[in-house]
Amino acid sequence: MPRIIVAEIDSAEQRAVAVDVWRAANAARRRTATEARIRRIQEKLDTAELALLAHYGPRPAGMLVAETYHVDGVPLPGYGHLSMVFVDPAVWGSHVGTEMIRDLQSRGWEGLSVWTRTDNRRAQRLYERTGFTDTSNRSTLRDGEEIMQLAWSLSET
Repeated sequence: MPRIIVAEIDSAEQRAVAVDVWRAANAARRRTATEARIRRIQEKLDTAELALLAHYGPRPAGMLVAETYHVDGVPLPGYGHLSMVFVDPAVWGSHVGTEMIRDLQSRGWEGLSVWTRTDNRRAQRLYERTGFTDTSNRSTLRDGEEIMQLAWSLSET
C-alpha cells in the first residue's frame, strides 16, 4: 500500500493540482464544474488560511481547506471550519481523507466543524471515522439540497 503524505499547499503549482483533485471528485459526483465554480475554488485556495494537499504514493490524491470558525461574523479563536475536503475517486477507500483530517486535528484546533450534503454518506462516514458527530443543524442550499453540520472537539477525543 502506498504511503500517504499530507503537506501544506504553498505554491501556485500545488494549488493547480488541488483544483485537479477537486475536478475529479466533482466529476465522480456528476456535478457540473462551471467556470464560475472553478474560479471560486481557485480563489478559496489562493486565499486559504490553511490548505492541505495529500499524495497517495507519488499521486496527488486529496485536498482540504480550513479556516477559522466564525459565529455571527466574529472569529472564534481555536476553532476551525473545513470549507473543502475532496479526494480523487481513483483512491477512494485508501484513507487519504482520514489522513488529511487527522493532520488538521493535530494542528492545535480545539474544535472543528464541517457541512456536507445529507445524501453524501461517503463523507459522513469519513467525518464519523475521524470523531465528528452530527450537530442536528440542517440547512438548504440554493439548489434545494439539504446539508448537515458535523463537529469535532478535542475534549471529546
